[in-house]
Amino acid sequence: MQTRMNFGITRPHRRKYRSAGRRKNWLPLLVFCAIIGLFLWAIVHFISILLVSHQSNSLSAEIQILKGNAEFTLEENQNWTPAYSEQKFFAGDSVRTKTNTRISLKITGGDIIFLDQNTELKFSQLEQKASNRKNIVLKLKQGQLWAKISDDNLIKESKSSFEIQTNRLNLHIRGTIFALSTEPKEDTIRLIRGNVDVDVLDNKEVENVKVGVGQKLTISKDTFNKLKKGEEVLKIIDSDFIESEWHIQNLGKFYPQEAAQIRRKIEISASQKIKQSEENKMEASDDRLTPPEILSPKNEAHIPSDTEVVKIEGTAPPEATQIVVNGFTLTKFQPGDRKWSYFAAKKFGTLVPGENSFSVYAISRDGKKSEAASVIVFYDGEEPLQKTPESIPSKKAPSNIDIDKFVAPTIIGPAIIANEGVYETSSDVVTITGTVDPKTNTVKVNGYKLKKFQPGDTEFTYIASSRYGSRSNLKEGNNKYEILALGPDGKSAATVVRIIYTPVEVPK
Repeated sequence: MQTRMNFGITRPHRRKYRSAGRRKNWLPLLVFCAIIGLFLWAIVHFISILLVSHQSNSLSAEIQILKGNAEFTLEENQNWTPAYSEQKFFAGDSVRTKTNTRISLKITGGDIIFLDQNTELKFSQLEQKASNRKNIVLKLKQGQLWAKISDDNLIKESKSSFEIQTNRLNLHIRGTIFALSTEPKEDTIRLIRGNVDVDVLDNKEVENVKVGVGQKLTISKDTFNKLKKGEEVLKIIDSDFIESEWHIQNLGKFYPQEAAQIRRKIEISASQKIKQSEENKMEASDDRLTPPEILSPKNEAHIPSDTEVVKIEGTAPPEATQIVVNGFTLTKFQPGDRKWSYFAAKKFGTLVPGENSFSVYAISRDGKKSEAASVIVFYDGEEPLQKTPESIPSKKAPSNIDIDKFVAPTIIGPAIIANEGVYETSSDVVTITGTVDPKTNTVKVNGYKLKKFQPGDTEFTYIASSRYGSRSNLKEGNNKYEILALGPDGKSAATVVRIIYTPVEVPK
């Protein structure tokens, strides 16, 4: 009986001792596992941060297919594969467009590039440094592109670079709008806004050109040599490009009002051409101008030998803007004049003993030429005898002789539509052309020397344009242009042209 009681007392005590022993053995294991788990999580988190940081250093270009079909190839794969909108490209990739295709590429926030049909572009470098500096290099292998590159703070302050290359040039961009094309024999860049530096390449040699707003640079095999000689290579952007659907469509994405204004000008020009065509049809029965009429002298008149100068005069048709006598354009005849006169002088060899024939014709504003009217006079003077200077009597030509030794410039275009020589237009580019005395050495327009005019030339061209902003030589309103011809021995003669420019206002 006593033994059973002891057994009952000691059993519970033994169970309690064993249970406490089990809990003490599991605790270190749990702590160890927790530490290992925390360590592994830290490693995974660190690796993910590195991966995200690495990805942030790579820029990409996103494509939008606006029309047609495009293809792409990756740097590690030379096979061309169909591309799709919103696809992203990285450094080393290339994209090309097929016929009747047009795409856009978005590289950074404000940078958009349009590719025309049959164009191939390679993304040579798309990189963004930890300092936020961007380095972008694109290679245009064929075709043409139109680009709007922003000049945001990343480019201005972080010394980022944006460059487009061809085999003939490197284009350094700092915020601009431009068009670039590359063909087998030449490259062409046209600058619409901003400014760019162009490195013209010739093997290992480089010549730098700064292209300004409204200018065009065409690079061919002889451009490099012209630059080394200091010759001019920049020209004004051609109107065919400005009025092309390719340029207007792209410009309209960012400047819709300006694009609409260009379209309006094209419509006005087309309307004027239609109107002119209808007027020409109405005048088809009389394709030529009425010939000028010669009033004096009478045909086959005899001129006395003591006469030094003969005045030939007559009337002009209403449409005449020029009268030409024996190949000489009368400089004092103005559009709208109904009378004209020409002086034939013995002193200048235009009046010689015996028979003298004078042919006169008129030219209209649109270049139409009349039949020639003619008159013959007989001059009774004799051939001058060879005399010593002392024996030659001093004779002066009458004071009313209308002949200058050095003739003032004659304006051919644009057509002067008023007696005052005023031309009214809504076109933002006007080309002034004319002729000068063959003895002219230099032609200046408002003090600007025409570089292409050379001594011996008889024609000149000057372009007035409103597209240069503050540097434009065609302002809204009244514009005066003095064409000054400079000849030998300090001789000079000038003609003034006035142009009234009224821009076309496009309703909003």
